[in-house]
Amino acid sequence: MIGETLGQFKLKKELGRGGFATVYRALQPTLNRDVAIKVLHPEFMRDERALKRFLREAQAIARISHPNIVAVYDYGEYNGRAYLVMEFIAGNTLKQRLGKQVQPRFALDVITALGSALDYAHSKGLVHRDVKPANVLITEDDRIVLSDFGIVRLADDDSSLTRGVIGTPQYMSPEQALGQDVDGRSDLYSLGVVLYEMLAGRVPFRGDSAVATLSMHVTMPVPSAREQNPSLSEGIDRVVRRALAKDPAERYQKGLELTAAFKAAVEEAERPVEPTLVTLQRESANQPQATITVEPQPVTEPSREIGAASESDEPEIDLEVLYRRLRETYERGDYAAVVNLAGRMLQLAPGGFRDVQSMLSAATNELRMRRSTASVELQLNELVEGAESAIAEGRLLTARQMLQQARRVAPSDPRPTELLEQVEHLRREEDLRRRSDSRLETLYQLAQSKIKQDDWRWAANVLRELSELDPNYRDVPQLIVQARHAVREDEGHITPTDVVSLRHLAEQAELEDKWKEALSLWEQVEIQQPSMAGIDQRLSLARHYARIHELNEEASRLVGMGQFQAASEKLDELKALEAEWQAAR
Repeated sequence: MIGETLGQFKLKKELGRGGFATVYRALQPTLNRDVAIKVLHPEFMRDERALKRFLREAQAIARISHPNIVAVYDYGEYNGRAYLVMEFIAGNTLKQRLGKQVQPRFALDVITALGSALDYAHSKGLVHRDVKPANVLITEDDRIVLSDFGIVRLADDDSSLTRGVIGTPQYMSPEQALGQDVDGRSDLYSLGVVLYEMLAGRVPFRGDSAVATLSMHVTMPVPSAREQNPSLSEGIDRVVRRALAKDPAERYQKGLELTAAFKAAVEEAERPVEPTLVTLQRESANQPQATITVEPQPVTEPSREIGAASESDEPEIDLEVLYRRLRETYERGDYAAVVNLAGRMLQLAPGGFRDVQSMLSAATNELRMRRSTASVELQLNELVEGAESAIAEGRLLTARQMLQQARRVAPSDPRPTELLEQVEHLRREEDLRRRSDSRLETLYQLAQSKIKQDDWRWAANVLRELSELDPNYRDVPQLIVQARHAVREDEGHITPTDVVSLRHLAEQAELEDKWKEALSLWEQVEIQQPSMAGIDQRLSLARHYARIHELNEEASRLVGMGQFQAASEKLDELKALEAEWQAAR
């Protein structure tokens, strides 16, 4: 379409192309300015849903005005073409600058701009849902701008047009990957992925396929950005980990909150260590925190010789005696006292005295090493305590991530491993409980469905199975009484010939792999002829394969909805069911 005209806009250059539309640079002659025009692909002009989505984008971002969000000027249709007129940004995208690690200060500029833009959009009821480097523009004067609200969803809209799994897999939040409802915290997770990629030089999760990547967002612990980029501080790494929390409630709730935390971490990492200040923090059960500070004073012209009386009549200090004390203290390993004594000697003799400077350096290194050890212990304790709190609150996935990090911090400490075993045990119990609850609810809904269809025989058998699992589930006891009464009323209506027909139909259904139908028929046979030889085996077989089919159907439905974790659980249940069946046989 280069050289063509849409209304008053003359298309000059293609800027980008996606599956939905192509973006061109165009001239708006009435204002003598360049604009960006997004033109819907022709095949979508016949698609009412696509047109609605395109118009939604225009209406959504026309409502917002923010210096870090691309402005929308107009929407129009011309000669069968739908187009969106936007602010033209001269520059490049953040994606073009990535592929390598960037400096934390540059990352802070990006997070500050995008956090502000997202907070503003969220306050207007808009969720972007596709925050990624390709949608972040950097102008020639270094202004950072968020673009492409093409799959934006108004928070108060229930339209199915933008529901489901929409977005870019590498940057999608766990709840978005599962096809669940999302809010602004999903955008902040995506922003956290962008932050991770800027600092680490790669995205945190990239599977062999889109489905694999989505599954990793949902199930895998966040890899440490610091492991990819050792120059990052622990404080920066903590900010990134929280931004990528699986649970939206555990993330930063606002872009401003993320920006403030990241800024503080960057400034802390950039703060230089004063060469004249040594700080030792030792924390243990029996030892209070200690701080040792040595601040040599600036050297001025001496008013007297070493050993002469001062104006305040201070006694003469013998450097040899002081040196012997220093040497004894050093050999005793009291490095904090060594620092104080050596500093005092260097004040008295700025030119140096024997090996005082080397003892001071060695003592300082020892203190720094102890501080590092104390820091590891402190970090380990924080992670273990945090994991214990998460376990107590039932946040098992968070506890697991913290304990895995604790094992990396202190591989030889047994506490993280012991707690991890506890977490895995609780997760297995929770999984079994969830599967049992799911099974109960599935059976209950099936019974209700059959009752509504007035199929009391099938309902009676389903209710009996449900009662075996949980005799007091909902109103099952009352329904069983109703079912028995209804079946008794109907017992006289089937003749022996009908029973033979039911058996023939049940066997035919089995041959055709219609196990739900076969189960229903065998249950009717059992009601009419409970003493029939082999009826228990027939029912057991039919129930088993009917459940297999049911689980397969549920898993397929969940995959279609993008709920991969739930689908995986159904497949696990199917495997367990098959294993139990084989063991029983």
